Amino acid sequence: MIKKKFPIFVLLLLVVGSTRSFGQDPVFSQLFFNPLFLNPSYAGASKYIRFGLVYRNQWTVIDRPYSTYGASYDRTIHSIKSGIGFNIITDVEGHGVFTRSTIDAIYAYGIQPTFNSHLRFGLQFSEIMRTRNYSGLVFPDMIDAGGNVTGTSDLSGRTSWNYDFSLGAAGDYENFYGGIAVHHLLEPVEASYLGKDACIPRKYTIHVGADFNLYKWYRFKEELIFSPNVIYIQQGDFNQLNLGFYFSRFRVVAGLWLRENLSLNSHTFILTAGYADDVFRMGYSYDFSVFQHGLRGLPTSSHEVTLGWNFEYKKGRRKYRYIKCPKF
Repeated sequence: MIKKKFPIFVLLLLVVGSTRSFGQDPVFSQLFFNPLFLNPSYAGASKYIRFGLVYRNQWTVIDRPYSTYGASYDRTIHSIKSGIGFNIITDVEGHGVFTRSTIDAIYAYGIQPTFNSHLRFGLQFSEIMRTRNYSGLVFPDMIDAGGNVTGTSDLSGRTSWNYDFSLGAAGDYENFYGGIAVHHLLEPVEASYLGKDACIPRKYTIHVGADFNLYKWYRFKEELIFSPNVIYIQQGDFNQLNLGFYFSRFRVVAGLWLRENLSLNSHTFILTAGYADDVFRMGYSYDFSVFQHGLRGLPTSSHEVTLGWNFEYKKGRRKYRYIKCPKF
């Protein structure tokens, strides 16, 4: 039986090309569930202390899919109208052949220009760890005439460290909200080979949205919140437009999104459902893509699961205004 390993041609693709090649950040479907990943200015932007977990499994039909794990924590420091947050994202490719982990430390400061508006500004410092486990690769001299893998790679792994900075600003006015963020200000180099560098290009994000209570004029009815949102992301030559909306009622959240590649050669639809109350929230989303030649279904599908917990501050705290943001 042939033992399946990560093929060497994938490694070659990473180092062959122009003198300066580019990487790209992980993509999440429930962008607002982890607002620190979307925009660092959201650190401490909730009336609760927040802790969240996220797991994403992409391209599940292949033997070694891409998996992403994340954890986040943020809270407000009321005495100085500031927020702090920590965010950890780990992206695993080929069952650990390539692993990239990012640890973010975030500080945000908020001001209130008017009674019904709020602005926040965030600064993020990131430590990036990139690991290559070459023992999982298959080289030509490891394959016999029958096509069986007969040996193992004697190459040792490698771990590299780098650092980065990001900035963000967000605000709201009545029932409208939005923000802008610039990640990877330093464009850190992730890998070098034969004089060629692979760096992470700057990522620019613009997001706007609103909350509308469709039952506003019904005095005794539970709120039915409709939240349309637009998110635009540019990173290197990659451009992405996210168009979607949420409905929230009786603590149940449901949403539909279109993630559009602006070259118009792929279209991804995202279905999201979740539950959120004052203590606990959880969500699930399923992505499927349509390419130029039709529906691809399972080969391009992704599953994302999120869990979150809210913790109250000690009683007696002075009231502090918090910025609006969807839960998922």
